[in-house]
Amino acid sequence: MNVHVNVDTGMGRIGMRPEDVLPFLHRCRDFPTIHVRGLMSHFPRADEADKSYSYAQLERFRHVVSAVKEYGIEVHHIANSASIFDLPDSYFDAVRPGIAIYGLQPSTSIRNPRVHVLKPVLEWKTRITFLKEVPPGTGLSYGHTFHTLTPTLIATIPIGYGDGLSRNLSNNMEVLVRGKRCPQVGRITMDMSLIDVTPLRGYVECGDEVVIIGRQREEEITADELAVRLGTINYEVVTCISHRVSRVVP
Repeated sequence: MNVHVNVDTGMGRIGMRPEDVLPFLHRCRDFPTIHVRGLMSHFPRADEADKSYSYAQLERFRHVVSAVKEYGIEVHHIANSASIFDLPDSYFDAVRPGIAIYGLQPSTSIRNPRVHVLKPVLEWKTRITFLKEVPPGTGLSYGHTFHTLTPTLIATIPIGYGDGLSRNLSNNMEVLVRGKRCPQVGRITMDMSLIDVTPLRGYVECGDEVVIIGRQREEEITADELAVRLGTINYEVVTCISHRVSRVVP
């Protein structure tokens, strides 16, 4: 059985302490079915502008790598998305890109200008399922947190917090319809959300594509934009998209 040993050089999550690695590898020799093929660790702060902690952590990992040479470990890896861009000395034998695979930036503090070459590969789309004209003063969705001020054309989309569209984005996000930004209004519910498409009156139709994340004509809504509105990170936005949402790979 091939295994990779995780060394906690500063993440404080899983993995053994550096001083415990040698005794562990020595003990593994008593189990011939176990082949320690790799040695790994993880950066908790490589996405920050100040890399001093990451450099110190890298030195701790190098020390362990050097100390276990006699055990013939073939693969050493510590680099995540952020360090792939900013810490080339961390590459060793393999790297582990995470958020960068989605074409998303690990953080806004990455110094390497090549991070801007990343292009998002994920798009989240749905379609309008219902259109309704409502008069001024109409309360919308649970709790009536939004009331119309003028005659308004409201579109319903079959996406809600059960699909991963955070309820905390209620009245605080936009979607794209026919290349135009349209505000989401009222509370986002489990299975549906409402959008104000009044400026598209006379053009918009049931079945029209609605972009939650992605590009439509000249406009684009990114996972980073939603993350800022939520006060979180793009990682959380994309990983919260639930299994109910169909995945389509071109």
